[in-house]
Amino acid sequence: MAVRRAARPVSGRAAGRVAGWATHVGWPVGVALVVAALGLLARSAGLQAHLVPATVGGFLLGVQATPRMRVHAGPWDPSPWDPWPLLVSCALIGTVLTCLGLGVVVPGACAAAGVYGVLTVPTPRRLLQTVACVVASSGLAFAAQALGWVDGVVGVLPGLLVGTALLSFSVPVLANVAAFSRRAQATAAALEAERRAHVAVLERAAAHDTLTGLLGRRGLEGPLRRAAATATAEAMTAVLYVDLDGFKAVNDTHGHRAGDELLTVLAARLSCARRGPAVVARTGGDEFVLVLTGLTEAAQAAVVAAGVRHDLEQDVVLADGTVVSVGASTGVAVAAGPRDPDELLSEADAAMYAQKRNRATRTA
Repeated sequence: MAVRRAARPVSGRAAGRVAGWATHVGWPVGVALVVAALGLLARSAGLQAHLVPATVGGFLLGVQATPRMRVHAGPWDPSPWDPWPLLVSCALIGTVLTCLGLGVVVPGACAAAGVYGVLTVPTPRRLLQTVACVVASSGLAFAAQALGWVDGVVGVLPGLLVGTALLSFSVPVLANVAAFSRRAQATAAALEAERRAHVAVLERAAAHDTLTGLLGRRGLEGPLRRAAATATAEAMTAVLYVDLDGFKAVNDTHGHRAGDELLTVLAARLSCARRGPAVVARTGGDEFVLVLTGLTEAAQAAVVAAGVRHDLEQDVVLADGTVVSVGASTGVAVAAGPRDPDELLSEADAAMYAQKRNRATRTA
């Protein structure tokens, strides 16, 4: 039994290239054939044949210049490698003006049409393409008048001189427009980069604690939500709530600067005390939260909590030589499946306060 081989699908990029070639090449060729046919019909009828290309070309020029009235589907997004839209515009402008006997102004008109191209894509390649289109359209217009195909309001030699003058004036104008557009785009890019940098700084300031550099309450929301949603029995998530005992006494005795220095040192200890993947955040004046992920058993969270208490309760030597110390109360909440992050955090907070009350009772 014969097996029919499935047709190989054409990739989207290849189809787009074919469609683009058909749009940019097929449309100008079709327009040229229509204009030529109308001109031959008009000549056979004894009419002024040059008025037909001028009329049709003027109409198509309006269609070409109006994006929403475009014959081909989709807006034109100019790129540095696509000269067809500019070439079609210059061809239509040159046809209309030459047929009306105004070939002398073709260089200026085509240069005016090319300004948009060098403004949007001010690359050297686009500038060369634009200049080449202007020069080619001007040369064809002068050649048509010199060969006697069309009449001109200005003689051949004066028209050539005036056209050359317009051409020599238009090319530097296009170059200046391209240079101005490059500077404007560079300035806009620099301003956009500066804006993004400021936004990044503001976002970091909103998500991080200014004093310790740890995540803040707002910055903790995302990691905590993801960790609580992805918890499983094989990779559990634990929330460790930490509250410092005796921190207010340090602030009252040694001042707020000493308290800030103490918090910075303890935050560094917390960052080093975490085991495995963990997120450390400062959620209050003397409150911290650790989010532990990938735990294989709940007892691992208790081991981390014991290590955190041990590290935080060690003496701290301040910059002025003062030795201070604080205690730490911890509460742990473990999730072996998807949990609500707020409930998990509240559970760890309640466990921390229960431990703090038990320690106060034992002390009394």
